[in-house]
Amino acid sequence: MLPHILILALSFAIILAGSEMFTNGVEWAGHRLKISEAAVGSLLAAVGTALPETFIPAVALLTGRDDPAAHSAVGVGAIVGAPMMLGTLALFVMGVAAIAFRRRRVRIAMRIAPADVRRDLGLFLPVFALLVALGVCDLGLFARRAGAVGLLIIYAAYSIVMLRLPRADGVELETGLYFERIFGGKPQAPRFRVTSLQVAAGVIAILIGANEFVDQIVLFSHHAKLNPGVLSLILSPLATELPEKYNSVVWIRQGKDHLAVANITGAMVFQACIPVAIGLAFSSWHLTPAELLAGAVGLVSSAILFVNVRDGELGTPTLMIGGIAYASFLAGLGLLDLF
Repeated sequence: MLPHILILALSFAIILAGSEMFTNGVEWAGHRLKISEAAVGSLLAAVGTALPETFIPAVALLTGRDDPAAHSAVGVGAIVGAPMMLGTLALFVMGVAAIAFRRRRVRIAMRIAPADVRRDLGLFLPVFALLVALGVCDLGLFARRAGAVGLLIIYAAYSIVMLRLPRADGVELETGLYFERIFGGKPQAPRFRVTSLQVAAGVIAILIGANEFVDQIVLFSHHAKLNPGVLSLILSPLATELPEKYNSVVWIRQGKDHLAVANITGAMVFQACIPVAIGLAFSSWHLTPAELLAGAVGLVSSAILFVNVRDGELGTPTLMIGGIAYASFLAGLGLLDLF
């Protein structure tokens, strides 16, 4: 069992390294392409760092012929658990980061763009609520495939809206491009091909870590005699959401609160559409009590955030509620196990 734990830890490290490269690279890509900061956080960064939670269920649902039930459980657990993790634990991590870096930031409260946050959550909440509700229905193949296509259309429309937002004038980046330091270029004036290379390298590192994580989850669950679906519901989002959490911590440290929050809420929109579309298309989409609990907790915590985003500041108490919500989820899992 020890080798599996070590490989899991190594996959965490690979995901973090890829996330650091990707965050830095995607900021410069957005800067060069003159894309708005809202789109950089909610679209470019969110899509790139959300690739693991798309890749994990895709691998789990499309492979594993030797143990299809376990792989299906891992896939659906990862799909449902990811938005819950972002709507709870990720918010708590941002709150802790805001407190930890208060001296560097010269403030604790996060400065955000309420319209951007409410736009993302206003789409995520009804879409994900409907998909959780559908998890108790016996949907036929045609209905599931039609739902998957509908989700792809919704996300395409969202992407178009984000890309049309104007970029604010005078936005400068403090940290140079990492790869330009390696290749002897100018970090503060990076070449686009080097920027693209760094973004691609970050994505590849994230995917490698996520790919290995799928196999280790299944093997670990067998050795520990645990339910692979419940284990995936907890561990898969923890690993795959590390990019979003780490990216947001980096941006909070730099005082870029709007990017930090947009990265989380944009990823929630992505996860309510693309991974769920994969789940609808390639599984029966019949959610277990544990998965329904995860969906409900994530929705409640996200709704609390939506209600509390009224002005340009987001206080840490609202973010700390995410930690309480995640603890409630774990307690609920314990009660479900008793019954």
